[in-house]
Amino acid sequence: MTQEQFQHFWLQLKAPLKMKWNKITESDLDAIQGNLATFSAILRQRYGDVDNLEVQTWADRRHAVWSGNYIGYKDPEPVS
Repeated sequence: MTQEQFQHFWLQLKAPLKMKWNKITESDLDAIQGNLATFSAILRQRYGDVDNLEVQTWADRRHAVWSGNYIGYKDPEPVS
């Protein structure tokens, strides 16, 4: 998912993002406001070293679901 796609789908991303990474706060979501770099920085702040491939895969799948290009995807259980 590109920065443009992340920004465009921000409203749809907020809820699944919070379910996947439950340490993200409402204040964090307000700070992110669709900015992919800020999202990555906040993930590192909350979770330490985060696997960028995992984050990119998650974001790509979310985009694919909304664009109708990925059928049958089920979100994994949230990270604790």
